[in-house]
Amino acid sequence: MEERELELRKKLLIEKISRNPDRKYGQNDKTSAVWKNYALASPDGKCVYQSFSDEELLAYLRRLASELGYGPTQGEVFWVLKDYIKQRFGKWPYALRAAGLSASAGKGGKTMEQMEKERLHKEKLLDMVREKALELGKIPHPRDLPEVCREIKKYYSGWTSVIKAAKLDADFLKRAVYKIPDLELEYINMLEAVRNFAHEIGRSPLHGEIEQAVKQALIERCGSWRNALFQIDLEPVLRMEPFHDIYIDHRMTENRRLHSDSLYGCYYKVLNLDEDDRKRLGMVKDIYLKNGKIPMKKEVPRQLRQDLHEKCGSWGNVLYQIGVTPKEYYEEKNKKKNSNQGK
Repeated sequence: MEERELELRKKLLIEKISRNPDRKYGQNDKTSAVWKNYALASPDGKCVYQSFSDEELLAYLRRLASELGYGPTQGEVFWVLKDYIKQRFGKWPYALRAAGLSASAGKGGKTMEQMEKERLHKEKLLDMVREKALELGKIPHPRDLPEVCREIKKYYSGWTSVIKAAKLDADFLKRAVYKIPDLELEYINMLEAVRNFAHEIGRSPLHGEIEQAVKQALIERCGSWRNALFQIDLEPVLRMEPFHDIYIDHRMTENRRLHSDSLYGCYYKVLNLDEDDRKRLGMVKDIYLKNGKIPMKKEVPRQLRQDLHEKCGSWGNVLYQIGVTPKEYYEEKNKKKNSNQGK
C-alpha cells in the first residue's frame, strides 16, 4: 500500500470512524469495509497498524482523555484502535501510563485536572534530578536525592525509568563538562596515563579498571570522572540502562551495588581501529545511507558483520561508530519487532 493511501486511511480512522457511537461497529463482520481496511487480522489492517508510530497512538489516547475528562477504558475506545494499542503496548494500564495518563481508567479514575496537577509535580521532580546531574557531572544515584526519591517513587517503578524520563542521555551530560586551564603537572601525568591505557585497551576505561587513588584524585580535581576524561578528549562508556535494578528508595540495601565492569549493553568509541576496520565501517555506513534506514545485523553480509562485531563488541556498538545513537538503534529494533508481530 502506498504511503499516501496509508495516511488517508489513518486520518479517516482517527477523525471519523473512531467517533462512531457503536465502539464495536464492523468488528464481527469480515465483509465490512472497516474490518477489511483496519482489522489486525486483515492484510490491509496490518499495514495500517504498522504505519502508526507509538506517539500517534498515544496522542489519540490523550485526545480522547481530554474529551472525556479522564483516562478512557477499553470499552470507550473504538475496537480497531483498542486492538492496535493493546498489540503495541501489551496491557491497557501500560498504554495509559505511556500516554502520561492515570492507569486508573474510567469515571472512577483521576480527572484530567488531577492528572495535570500530578504531571506538573512530576516534571518539577525531574527538573531537580536534571539539576543534580549537572551539579555532579554524572547521572545521580538515588542516595544523592533522598527527598526527591520520597516523592518520585509514586510515579516510577525504578531508577532507570526516572533517568529515561529525565532524558539524562550523553547529549544532556555534555553540558556538564568543560576544559580546565593550567592543570597541575601531577594531574596532567595522571591523565596521560589514563589516555595511554585507553588506547591500549581500545576504549575509555571502566571505573574498576583505574586505580582507585588515581580515579579519586582526578574526580576531586576535575569535578567528575566524565570531566576528567573530557580533558583528554574521551567520553565514559555509555550504558543503555544505567542503574539497572536500582530501587528508587535510596535506603534499600540492594542499592549499594558498585559500578559494573561488564561491557554488556554498553556503547563506546573504539580507539584502536585499523585501516581495514575503517573500511568495513564505511561499508556499513554506505548501506545505511543507500537504504535510508538503520541496518540491522542480518541485513549486512555475514563476514562483514562478524569482523565488526569482534572489533566493537556488539552490533549496536558497530552502529555507534558511524553515528547511530543507542536510542535510534533501539527504536529501529522495536519498529521491526512491532512489524513482525503484525505479520
